[in-house]
Order: sequence, then structure tokens, then C-alpha cells
Amino acid sequence: MNHLSDNDLERYATGLAYDAAEIKYIEDHLFGCPECTERLYAVQDHLEDPDSGSAQTGDHDLYSGGGGPLQ
Repeated sequence: MNHLSDNDLERYATGLAYDAAEIKYIEDHLFGCPECTERLYAVQDHLEDPDSGSAQTGDHDLYSGGGGPLQ
């Protein structure tokens, strides 16, 4: 399963994902992927408290742009 990129999650969490197709793609993926949902929570926590450290998971495969059609 391909995962959402940190960029996708950050765009969604900040409201920068405004295209209906992009939002549907992200929400459909989040509905079926607990790992990306947990990563979204980490991104949201980081946005609320930027001094909390990195929201990145450390799994380099998730940052390689291998997400979905948004890359």
C-alpha cells in the first residue's frame, strides 16, 4: 500500500488541499489506513505546537514521493 506523503498530510491539515478530488483522495486513504491517520495526528499536533519537534515519521520511504497521484 502506498502511503500519503507528509506534504499531502500537511496540505490537508492546514486547509491548503482545497480541490475536491484531492480532498476525496486523501480522506479515502485516511479512512482505510490507520498508519497515515496516526501520521496526520502527528502533523496536527506539530502545527499546534511547532516547538514539539519533527512531525516526520523517520521512515524515508514515506518521503520519496511514492504516494499517489498527487506527487
